[in-house]
Amino acid sequence: MVRLNRPQEDADLALMNGAGGHLMAVLLKEASPADEVPARPRKSEPLQPPFDVVTYAGPVTVEGYERLSTVLEQQRTNDQVLVVLETPGGDPHAAFRIARALGFHYQRVEALVPRYCKSAGTLIVLGASVLHMGDRGELGPIDMQIPRVGEFSIRGSGLEFGGVLDQLLPHQIQSFAIAVRAISAQGLSNEAAVNAASLMTARMFRPVLEKVDPRRLVEVTRAMAIAAAYGERLAQKGGNIDADGINELMRRYPSHAFAIDRKEARRLFFDVREPIGAVAEIATRLGHSMASLNTLAAPTVQLFRFPFIDKEDSHVLEGTHARGFCPLAPADV
Repeated sequence: MVRLNRPQEDADLALMNGAGGHLMAVLLKEASPADEVPARPRKSEPLQPPFDVVTYAGPVTVEGYERLSTVLEQQRTNDQVLVVLETPGGDPHAAFRIARALGFHYQRVEALVPRYCKSAGTLIVLGASVLHMGDRGELGPIDMQIPRVGEFSIRGSGLEFGGVLDQLLPHQIQSFAIAVRAISAQGLSNEAAVNAASLMTARMFRPVLEKVDPRRLVEVTRAMAIAAAYGERLAQKGGNIDADGINELMRRYPSHAFAIDRKEARRLFFDVREPIGAVAEIATRLGHSMASLNTLAAPTVQLFRFPFIDKEDSHVLEGTHARGFCPLAPADV
């Protein structure tokens, strides 16, 4: 058992003794969302024009939040918005600010994922009342990316770290039980067998457990707690997911890369829709161009007005700045 220096972390791990608890459940108990997430809401009517369309393509960063804020302050024209996301994820703090900004400027926020929206992008989705997902759309688990110790510009996964601990504990217990049975079979008393098995198991797993950095253990736990706290607050605004759904997004998936498609998303969110009508038109026109923008190092944020003013205005969706749309390019911010 790894011991931590701080009293609170010692107390957390002490809960394992005699409780039969799950290691990651104990470590992440602070990350459990509160029970204040709203109950299942009634499905709203389809989004009706006029409304704004805000696109966010690229990594979720503070820079992206600043660009989004500038766009909304200068160009917002309606009380409803469809935010279209194409992102590999990024900074959860920036994701929280982005979702909050959208909720501050608009009375109604819906999200559209034509293709790819991972990790911090999923966090943004929690602030929306409706989730539209294309046939190729996918979300990802809410998984904090944490710098690996001693590895420049390489980030590890909170799910990955927790998965290692989850694997170790059952193997420890199984090895201990086998050792107790084998030693007892040699005629030793139960007390002697337990003591000997404890020493054997400790020696067997010590080389592995010594590689677990207590400071990093606390770091991962705190990071996941931050993500859960953000998710709880955004869900209170969006009303499209409950505490159980947030918990699944935080802990129930084995990998950062796990693909949550529309069918899987319907297990988690209350209102997940296939794009139809105006939303389908927007998904078709924006999907390809946003996928290419997602390859850039810096995020691209734009605002369009729907319905389109005239035929010429729709050209902006292919990259031409046409009259009536005024999208804000990255260089303009």
